[in-house]
Amino acid sequence: MELDRFWELVTAPNNTQDCDYLKTRLSALSCEELAQFDGIYTKELRALWHWDNWKVAYVIAGCNSEYDFLDFCNWIISRGSEAISILITEPDELANKFAIATKDDLPYPFIDELDLVAGLLYEEKSQEELPYHSVVNFPPQGKKFKNKPKLLKAELPQLFNRYWLG
Repeated sequence: MELDRFWELVTAPNNTQDCDYLKTRLSALSCEELAQFDGIYTKELRALWHWDNWKVAYVIAGCNSEYDFLDFCNWIISRGSEAISILITEPDELANKFAIATKDDLPYPFIDELDLVAGLLYEEKSQEELPYHSVVNFPPQGKKFKNKPKLLKAELPQLFNRYWLG
């Protein structure tokens, strides 16, 4: 599968917060294409598994568990390659470039189980399982961030001013 095709399939319509759009888009793919999609997804997810990205999730939504961070990474992937580029190169710009949905009046940049969609469809079609590549079993790359508000505000002022609930 070409990377452009992957991004075309995985990028969600504005403010989508569930997996339904991806299930619909992937349902017509062959088992081979689903496996290829899943491989690219896993690669993208592992690349995001970094303390610098977790810091952004922490400032926006108080993300403090591996599973919340996984759902944040799913959300970032669902926003497309531009969101990943911004997260990596100028994370504070996420405040200006992407609308973050709310739930119970709190920021909610999460999509649960988006990383499982291709594997589940593959299993339905082939009656076999794709290897599951869990990232939560591995420590994030890089150095753990300090969760002191003063430091976070200095590093991510726009995100801090817009979303920090501390």
